Amino acid sequence: MSESSMISGAAQAPGASSALQPKSTRAIYWWAAMGFFFLAFAAYLIISWIAAGDPQRVLPGETPLPGWMKISLSIQQWGLFIGMLALIWYKAILPRLRTGSFSFDGLMILSFSLMWWSDPLYNYFTPGFNYNAYFINLGSWVGHIPGWMSPNSTQIAQPLIWLPAVYTCAFFLMVLIVNWIFRKTRERWPTISAGSMLLIAFVPMVIVGTLWEAAFMVMGSHSYASSIRSISLNPGHYYAFPIYQGITASLLYTTWGAMRYFRDDRGNSFAEAGIERLNVSKSVKGWVRFFAISGAITGVFFAFYHIPNARIALRGDSWSSDVQNRSYFVTELCGP
Repeated sequence: MSESSMISGAAQAPGASSALQPKSTRAIYWWAAMGFFFLAFAAYLIISWIAAGDPQRVLPGETPLPGWMKISLSIQQWGLFIGMLALIWYKAILPRLRTGSFSFDGLMILSFSLMWWSDPLYNYFTPGFNYNAYFINLGSWVGHIPGWMSPNSTQIAQPLIWLPAVYTCAFFLMVLIVNWIFRKTRERWPTISAGSMLLIAFVPMVIVGTLWEAAFMVMGSHSYASSIRSISLNPGHYYAFPIYQGITASLLYTTWGAMRYFRDDRGNSFAEAGIERLNVSKSVKGWVRFFAISGAITGVFFAFYHIPNARIALRGDSWSSDVQNRSYFVTELCGP
């Protein structure tokens, strides 16, 4: 869908878009400050990690990976990476070169591509999951987060290519699917409220989100090793998928989808609304807009995903033998 049609689509429901927009410019400064903080904090973590000499490849260990798994992981890693570069080029860089400013989609994609630094926060309190060490990695920097409690944080095999690529491609695709559901819902019920549209999209996105991530896990990308077996799909296997993971992910997808869909007649989301009233240069407005969009997207990520899942991980079950017998998932995360 084109950006213009998305804006007009948002305007079809009386009051739906305006209800999501702030009345002053104060909100955009808060969102921008949040976005700047998150990215500055990420830079601090990475610099601290490098300065401490922690970057070191986490090896897959003694367990041999099946040939089919190596092939599938390589396709995931490099295919998604190419997809990420294509999205950044066609949705962010090209529109910027043509118009002199970034489109909303471009800034959303850039925000997704920069947000992956926080992914292992799932393990903040206790080891709850890990990536396949077959991916290109240099360990992880999350142990430099103040108050980090989980042991052996440098043994989290945080993928340097696969992870930002899957964030960019998968998350943006989920947003597009949510917007398609919104559009079809609006066509069926033209006066439906924004809240009702979110509720209608929520359950399908639980299913869609579960399907894509569970499929990746079967191919060996990562494992929710401490998932609560009684509320997980395929319990006892390395690809066990916790149902609550699909629920929290759907909260992300529907909220981000609403952020993209419900924009004002200037094409601004709730995070950047009122930017035209800022008495600053065009260049400064561009940065404020980027940080505001990034702050809103990342703030939603922390509120609906990181915080609840890190708390749920404390109640997780012990790692199954199917995981513990695979060194490329264990990676000494729970000790040698």
